[in-house]
Amino acid sequence: MARGTEVLIIGGGIIGVACARALIRAGIRRVVLIERGELGRQASRAAAGMLAPQAEADGPGPFLDLCLAARARYRTLGAELRDATGEDIEYCPWGLLYLVDPAEQEAARGRAAWQRSAGLRVEEVSGQALRGLEPALSPDIQGALFFPDEAHVRPCAVLRALAADARQQGAQLLENVEVVDFILAEDRLRGVRAGGETILADVVVACTGPWTARLLDLLGHRLPVEPVRGQIVRGRFARPPLTHLVWGPLGYFVPRLNGEVLIGATMELAGFDATPTLNGVASLCEAARSMAPSFMAAPFDKAWAGLRPRLPDGLPAIGRFPDIPNLYVATGHYRNGILLGPLTGELVAELVLEKRPPVSLDPFSPGRFFR
Repeated sequence: MARGTEVLIIGGGIIGVACARALIRAGIRRVVLIERGELGRQASRAAAGMLAPQAEADGPGPFLDLCLAARARYRTLGAELRDATGEDIEYCPWGLLYLVDPAEQEAARGRAAWQRSAGLRVEEVSGQALRGLEPALSPDIQGALFFPDEAHVRPCAVLRALAADARQQGAQLLENVEVVDFILAEDRLRGVRAGGETILADVVVACTGPWTARLLDLLGHRLPVEPVRGQIVRGRFARPPLTHLVWGPLGYFVPRLNGEVLIGATMELAGFDATPTLNGVASLCEAARSMAPSFMAAPFDKAWAGLRPRLPDGLPAIGRFPDIPNLYVATGHYRNGILLGPLTGELVAELVLEKRPPVSLDPFSPGRFFR
């Protein structure tokens, strides 16, 4: 049994689902996505949902520019998805408090200076002013940087909304379908064998997170993406105890509208083991204690982990795969999958349609690992 499609997407996390939505909205008539499990059940489900490029950035450059464009895209995306699907992605432009360790005061001033010179908004907050903004934070914290343009979303809602809109527009999103082989002829992909059938395609997009290396092994190629385990702990409060994202030296807080607070996240090389550990939970609880000691009395709700895809240089790979002209990859988004997901889908659609993307993707070409 065989079916045919114009574009076949392999991988049903936020990157793959965003690609499906963008491609079908760009006018591709037949788009099929296959996911070996359930949509969004890997790193996308495990993410905290921060849209925080300024907190993450070590300096200016193409990656920060990409992340800032992705953050800006969310300003209109929530309303688009709500109008199309009725789903609220809980886009919260609350800003982020970047806590400053006393030994890091000079580095914090430098961070504020280069960000201001890049045209970004950042404010320096004294310890006293900080406690006025967030009374629950420890009195030992002597100051912070405030990034007013940072935001957060609920990742599972983003993925549900993207998937619903893609389906409404005509994309087929198939779950529990695993690729077992590629069909290659004359240096072009003709399709895949998956789920007991053959799926023929004009273009294939691979976005299987840390499993992308294994997938490309079927083609005899290697992309050095590896899994990095991130654990998160969730506590519950009667009402939200914070009105900002909080980023500290040992961890971060992400407050939800329903009173949940996420405490994250570890960064561990543990292979493909996505099991939470006592050590991970303990380290996150210690991070919470250092930032807001009173939070330790909150009911413990849940702990979980996800596997984030990281490439050696820490940058994503977005673009055409070397030597196979109709294969594209979108992986390696590491700690920024939720932030970059919707924009990545739109950039991939531009590439597939042979248009010039609005953001330069040269620094993120998969070919950089094959030169």
